[in-house]
Amino acid sequence: MIAAAAIIASLISIPYYAITPGTAQSVEQLIVVPASHGHEHKGQVLLVDVELVPLRAIEWPWFALQSNDQIVGSGALLGTESAAQYQTEGEIDMSDAQQAATVVALHKLGYKLKVSPSGALLYALQPDSPASQSLAVGEVVTGVDDHSVDSAVALGTQLQSHLPGQTVTMSAYVYPAGKTKQVAVRLSAWRLQIVGKGKKAQATLVCPPYGTDLRYPIDRVSPDTGKKVTAAPCIGALDVETNYRVGKLPFRIDLSSEGIIGPSAGLAFTLGLMQRLDPYDLTGRLKVAATGTMSISGQIGDVGGVAQKTIAVRAAGAKIFFVPPQEYKVALAHSGNGLKIYPVSSIGQVLTILERYGGRVPTSAK
Repeated sequence: MIAAAAIIASLISIPYYAITPGTAQSVEQLIVVPASHGHEHKGQVLLVDVELVPLRAIEWPWFALQSNDQIVGSGALLGTESAAQYQTEGEIDMSDAQQAATVVALHKLGYKLKVSPSGALLYALQPDSPASQSLAVGEVVTGVDDHSVDSAVALGTQLQSHLPGQTVTMSAYVYPAGKTKQVAVRLSAWRLQIVGKGKKAQATLVCPPYGTDLRYPIDRVSPDTGKKVTAAPCIGALDVETNYRVGKLPFRIDLSSEGIIGPSAGLAFTLGLMQRLDPYDLTGRLKVAATGTMSISGQIGDVGGVAQKTIAVRAAGAKIFFVPPQEYKVALAHSGNGLKIYPVSSIGQVLTILERYGGRVPTSAK
């Protein structure tokens, strides 16, 4: 009976994931630039990741007993998305991180690049919504009817000029450079799905196809402006981001993700690329680790799994670990002895700190 129970438990998937310490590897081995522009240094920049393990029933006790691991519910991780959508978002995040890292690193080294908004990237879609019937996560909207769309704000503006029930023609292509298609989308209205009663009641915005789920009241406040409206039009896009087009690079740059997904490698790729192109030593001959998203403007954003990342960074022998300010306390609690944690919110802050440790940043690497 025990053997049979173990076999059954090994076959049953449960709605939980284990977040475990991953690896802290030199990001420079993932970066290829022409030999005429590359430089080798004593210092290193480490890219750190975590392992995300979908659990089976038999694995739960093992991971629950590991002090360095964290178990999270699939709902907390995926929300209403499928595992396939989560994977797609992670791949988009990595591509965006590499793009932003390239732009920011080259700008800091004195190169001039043309960067322009080029569309509204559909990052998350509500299931069973108007958009989900003809569009998908990872598609970039470039037009609504006869109006061009070059940003997330522009898409919202165009949709707000219509009424629920009206049909619009949207131009879109698959990220990063698929063939443009045109689809008809009938706008619906944001409605309030209320779960629970009394003080425990919670309201969630939903965008069902027009004319369905009439039992849910229409939301009378625009999610974009916060102003009262008769009915705010929607397509069911839960998260829309501005997509950017980068002009011709001064030379070829290849960044490899090695199967890693998500946005948290942005800061590490930025520093790693600068280190490769810098004739000096950006890290002051130190082993430096970094985690954080990177925007086109050089701002650093929050990430997850920092407790497990800090453990991996400590094991790799790094001396400095840059983290977003929101994660400073978590990283500090797991830093042990010999690892200095710095909270940073911009690339400028990072470079200032590295200069204190002997790092040098040229005004131009050309």
